[in-house]
Amino acid sequence: MQTIILKPLQHNGTECIGIYFEKNALLQSLIQKQAGVRWSRTHKCWYLILSKSNYEKLAKDLKGKAHFMTDELKDYLLEKKKNTAFSVIQTKPAASVRVGKILVKKIVPRQQSQSVYQISKENKAALEKFKQQLILKSYSPSTIRTYTNEFVQFLNTIKQKPATEFTTARIKDYMQYCSEKLKLSENTLHSKINALKFYYEQVLGRDKFFWEIPRPKKHLILPKVLGEEE
Repeated sequence: MQTIILKPLQHNGTECIGIYFEKNALLQSLIQKQAGVRWSRTHKCWYLILSKSNYEKLAKDLKGKAHFMTDELKDYLLEKKKNTAFSVIQTKPAASVRVGKILVKKIVPRQQSQSVYQISKENKAALEKFKQQLILKSYSPSTIRTYTNEFVQFLNTIKQKPATEFTTARIKDYMQYCSEKLKLSENTLHSKINALKFYYEQVLGRDKFFWEIPRPKKHLILPKVLGEEE
């Protein structure tokens, strides 16, 4: 059975599902018939707008025809759920207010509460330099978004500890935390390493800073061999 790899994809500023598979005429025909599927010349893959309904329809229509690998997509959605800033407006119970001899109840809105990244003042400056260097080096918008997202998560994790003071030993501790506690996939761990490597070597100029930091071994995907009937 053919394998389809689904990955998070930023296309023209929109969150999408990238659809990757080895060349196969039948599978390509089935993918093209899916409503909303488009071809990206930039990313060299088919893609869909990221939504639960689009994913479920794709999985349903190709059930029994292909095997889906969604580890990277799941990691992306999990981190987005944990780290994306959001705000919720709540209300207090009805409060009583006396108007003359009449007791009137009114709803008093609570102050807006937010869950946001907690980044220290010094590390905010590091983030600005990081983004500036990405732009000056002419990285693609997709890479800038990916690297920035990974770096922001790193700064949020280390809290008040200045990123400039981190050693290779502390980076190893962080990567171990991402692997064992967050249980991120090899592809996501590689993405984090790439972002941090850019900061310490390209922004801070620490040459060969990541030589001592091992990269996680990627799973080997065996080639698909046609069966006798096929």
